[in-house]
Order: sequence, then structure tokens, then C-alpha cells
Amino acid sequence: MNDNTRDFLSADGLAADVTAVADYINANWVNTLRSPEDTVHGMVRLPKPFTVPCAKELFTDFYYWDTYFTNLGLMLSGRDSQAENNLDNICWFIMNLGYMPNANHLLDRSQPPLFTRGVYDLCRFRGDMTLAAKYIDAIKRELSFFYLDRTVFEGLCAFGNNCTKQALRESAPWLSARVGEKYDTPEEGDRLADELYAIAESGWDFNPRFPSGGKRFAPSEYVHLDVNCLLYDAEVKLSELLRASGRDGEADFYADNAARRKAAVNKYMKDPATGIYYDYNYKNGTFSPVLSCISFYPYAVGIADPGEASARSAKEVLKRLELPYGLSTCEYRGQDAAYLQWDYPAMWPSNVYFAYVALKNLSLDADAKRIADKYLGTASSIFAATGSLWEKYDAAKGAVSVTSEYETPAMLGWTAGVFLWLKKELGL
Repeated sequence: MNDNTRDFLSADGLAADVTAVADYINANWVNTLRSPEDTVHGMVRLPKPFTVPCAKELFTDFYYWDTYFTNLGLMLSGRDSQAENNLDNICWFIMNLGYMPNANHLLDRSQPPLFTRGVYDLCRFRGDMTLAAKYIDAIKRELSFFYLDRTVFEGLCAFGNNCTKQALRESAPWLSARVGEKYDTPEEGDRLADELYAIAESGWDFNPRFPSGGKRFAPSEYVHLDVNCLLYDAEVKLSELLRASGRDGEADFYADNAARRKAAVNKYMKDPATGIYYDYNYKNGTFSPVLSCISFYPYAVGIADPGEASARSAKEVLKRLELPYGLSTCEYRGQDAAYLQWDYPAMWPSNVYFAYVALKNLSLDADAKRIADKYLGTASSIFAATGSLWEKYDAAKGAVSVTSEYETPAMLGWTAGVFLWLKKELGL
């Protein structure tokens, strides 16, 4: 069944199933709450209570970009004080390390920079933009980290890592096994680990977006579309927050940075033939051959100007990624790529969120609703069968996603956060 234009379920059936899942989420948020004394790996003790993606399986530490989507659900569940605690923990990390790490036990890299957007969302939710004042210094410091440590080409950034050579050498064997990539010498292992840790900073560990010259993983040759879109979003929002507090000179600085980044993304990362945005290999001047949900980001954050041309290109991205039960992370490329977590046909909550925002921004309301229906319907039907929400779903089969990197865990976290946010968006 490949009809990608139908609604997933009838409106009445979807609403009933969604309500059951929402009740489960609201009853179980407490199981993902941890106190500062509960840090699992014991490396960093957080100053405030924090939420974890999984109640009891696999991911039971404090993770960076997961938290943005979790906070969406916490706010809608009347738990905005815990969303603020989570932001306070991120702020604490940034002020002490200069960046927010992947997790409280993974300090050698960051993740997609969603802190500013999270602060902005909480301010809007509370109706009090002055709340941002306690986070402004941390927002500026995180942007400085990406400016200084991750800028690689024409003011554009790429994900990277802060690993030591010893750490790369020690981790190369298990990383290579996880992605099925062999190496012959220790030096080749070092290079592979370096590339894979950069991909891990993207949050998409692991994905096929960065091949080059026969190499499956070469992110160091690219500027990455997602990080530049999120930095642009942060620069725009920080400028607004600064201007609202009378700090016009600082606001102008970040507004100018945003304008330069937008121009560079449109110059280098937009295919002039199709209008579609891609990761850009600045070493050889080519686009990534892999179309992914990242192509929705420019429409979601406003780098792509609204209008018919953007709507056409966004619809083409959707056409190539939409499957019967939802949105595939990457386009099918005539091969079995299921051993990578972030590949066809996995549907991840973060991708659905940005795709929905992108389509709504372009007034493609029917497409946005259909994507939301499929996510809610797939998650609800699998919940009815298993009693759990899951980290990701198979958008081709309407099942729990299965890959060889690790077993897909039951999860609240961003699965629940995006679920409740879409429920609200659709008025269910």
C-alpha cells in the first residue's frame, strides 16, 4: 500500500486513540523525572531535577536536543516548571563548559543547538518574555562556541567533536562495528571515529548524509544544513529578545549574523534547479546525494522565503519522503540501509515536528495535517498493541522501527512531547 495522500485514520477513530495515548503520557511523565542525586553514570551532577528520554531503558540520562521536544509536551501537560528546570540545567552546562554536551555523561561533543528556541518557547508559553533575561548570557555563549569551534566555510558551520586522540583510538573498534565500516590501520580508525563523532553531534547517529569519494562517512567535507538553520533561528530569536530589553546594539550584531547566514545558506546549500536545500560538500562543490528530512529545516525557520517557489520545493521533498505510515528520515535509494538508525524508513519525532512546522509556514495545511495524522495514528495504533510509545517508527510498515545499531527502546521523551504538541495543533 503506497497511497501517500490518504488520512491515516478516520477523524473520530484517531481522536479516541490519541486521547488514550495522551492520558498514558500524562500519567507517566513522573517516571521520567530524576533528582540531581539520580545521575546514572555519575559524571556530572545537575543542579535541578531533570527529565530523561526513557523511564527505565537505555536512555536514562539528561540529553540535550531530546529535551527541547520533551519540553513541548511538559508545557502542554501543565509541567512548565519542570521545562524551566531542564532549561536551567542546560544553562548551567553552557556557563560552565561553554557548550551544552550531548548528555550529562557525554561531554566530548554537543548536539543540535535548540537551547535558544526552547527558552523562546517557554517565554511565549508563559506570556512573559522577560523570563529570557536569566538565559541571555548562556545563549550568547553557546553561539560563540559554534562561531569559534564549528565555523568551517564562508561563515557556515559543521558539526564536530572535542574528542582527544586517545578517545578516538579507543572508540574506533566499537564505532566501526556499529555502522559496519572496517578500517585497516589505527590511523584510519582514528579518522573514522573522528567523522562518526561529528555525525553523533548532529543527533543523527548514525546517518548516510555525508558520503564522498567512495567514503560512506565524510562529514568533515561538508557544511551541515541543520546546524546552520538552527543557528539562524537562534540568532533571530536572540536578536528579538535583546531588542525587547533595550539592548539594540547587541541585537543588531546577531541580526546581522543571521542575515549573513541566511544569504550563505541560500547561496551554497540551495539547489538552483529544484529549490531544494541540501548539506553542501564545500571541498568539491557538490550537494549531498542523500535527500533527508533536514531539507525541511529552511522552511521551518524562515531561511527559505515564503511563496509558491518554496511551496513547490517543499512539496517535492515531501513527495520523496512520505510513506504510507509517516515520514521517512531519508529517501529510499534502492538499497537496504536499515542498519543505520537515521535512514529509510525510520520516522523520528523530531523530523515530524520540523516537517509540520515547515509545511504550516508555507500554508500547506492539508499536507501538514496529513503528516501529523500519520504520526499520531501510527504511534496510537502501536501503543494499542504494545502498551508503549517508542523511540522511532517504521513509516513503511507501520511498526516499531528495527535496526541493527541497537534495539529500539520504549520511550516517552520526544515521542511523547511531539505527540502532545501535534494533538494540540490538530485540536484533538
